[in-house]
Amino acid sequence: MRKSLAVLTLAAMTLALCAASFAVSFEAVITNDDNPSANSGTMYLLNPATGNLTQKKVLSTGGTGLGYGFFAVNGSTVTQNARCIFITDPGSNDIAAFAAPNYTKTGNYSDPAFNFSDYAGGGIAVTPNGRFLYASYSGSENIGAWSIGSNCALTKVQAFVPSLGADVFGALAVDPSGKWLVFGADDFEAADVASIDQTTGALTDNGSLQYSSLPDCSGGCYPAGIDFTADSKVVIFGNATLTGPSVLTASLGSSGLSNGQFWDMSNSADVTNINIPFLGHAAYTTGKGYLYLGGSGFGAGKVSGVVTTNFTESPLSITVAQSIHIANAQNYQDSIAVTGSTLVSAESPNLLDTFSIAADGSLTKLHTYKDNQASGQLNFALYPNTR
Repeated sequence: MRKSLAVLTLAAMTLALCAASFAVSFEAVITNDDNPSANSGTMYLLNPATGNLTQKKVLSTGGTGLGYGFFAVNGSTVTQNARCIFITDPGSNDIAAFAAPNYTKTGNYSDPAFNFSDYAGGGIAVTPNGRFLYASYSGSENIGAWSIGSNCALTKVQAFVPSLGADVFGALAVDPSGKWLVFGADDFEAADVASIDQTTGALTDNGSLQYSSLPDCSGGCYPAGIDFTADSKVVIFGNATLTGPSVLTASLGSSGLSNGQFWDMSNSADVTNINIPFLGHAAYTTGKGYLYLGGSGFGAGKVSGVVTTNFTESPLSITVAQSIHIANAQNYQDSIAVTGSTLVSAESPNLLDTFSIAADGSLTKLHTYKDNQASGQLNFALYPNTR
């Protein structure tokens, strides 16, 4: 099943400002509001102990959104030192940049080689060192490589198409080492990886991994949202299919992606269309703990929610522990992120929920917030990505 609808990009971030510089001292959530009239990102301060969100600032992009797009695609991101925030404008085909300490807009960046809006938008990701940004453009069916300069300005490096071929690429992510860009290619039922030139940011294709050859993928396997273990050795993909809740994994090494596997995530809450994987702190750092899976649903009868799983990196194992149906008017859900014992989730068309996480991985809702700037669907990202 092709991902045809999506929800905005939440970016959960920790920000702090001091006289001449800034330092991390609290957490926040930043949305891409994807508003077709006048787009913005909304920054919310997050108290991870209580799950409270407090609106801090609206970042007006000066561009426009689409109000729809892919599930599991981050339309906003932030450098690890919180120097720059970037928000996509898929309706006007640009990326807006905002610079610390006040996060004033410094520019809108586009290029004739790139087009978000002819299909369903696209996503962005930055390298851990904050030097390069990558964007997937579903309209032009390619990936844009950009360098990040002073004042967060973007300079085009490359329009990249992997050897697998052009596709309406959606989710993409840079691994924790900063050496690899990984992305799904749904038309090919495959995942692809490119090495990142550490000097220029240019991409070199390093081959793809086909999932359609797996017996469990006879009904279709479509790599969606992406997460990595801290050592960059395991990649987890959501699987954008309605044939049954499942996720996909791969090994990542010097030869690229290998060892593709399918994992059945059938659950008591009937959460389906699992698009977003997010490793908890223990699973990410030690290779053993909870992996949270966001099920996007797909309208009436296709339940959205979160599946908590027991994750072990070696030998690799993923088993269902808990599941919860997160009810909303449209049965669409997108981004999830975890910080400590708090999980944040985004639901269409404009809601943010926070949940407490119990010792057994079960979730209890704390608060629901309406993003008044959002129009259409909703997604997000986390800063700092503390897990």
